[in-house]
Amino acid sequence: MWLGCVMDVQHAAYLFAIAVGFVSAGLIGSVWALATDEEPRLVGLFDPNPGLLTPLRVLAIVFAAPTTILLDAFDQLIDRPIIGVPVFFSALVWSFFQGVFILTQVFGLT
Repeated sequence: MWLGCVMDVQHAAYLFAIAVGFVSAGLIGSVWALATDEEPRLVGLFDPNPGLLTPLRVLAIVFAAPTTILLDAFDQLIDRPIIGVPVFFSALVWSFFQGVFILTQVFGLT
């Protein structure tokens, strides 16, 4: 048996959590963009003109951040790989934690 292709249940759970995090981030970002005609970018946290939607904007930006960071990481990987790799891994980590949060708090998986 070749041990190079063996994938434990733990590894599958990690990949599933990362996928759930990215899918939820993309869904939240898309819904926010459709509803407000504004892309949920991290720079929106520093908007000098707060409005009534500011609390919802902050939530949308925070929960859509994995896809935003991933897109920035792809840009950095092309231009400056030294910066792009840590940014890419930070997007994976954020997506993992978001996926774990959703799977445990929303769906009750332990």
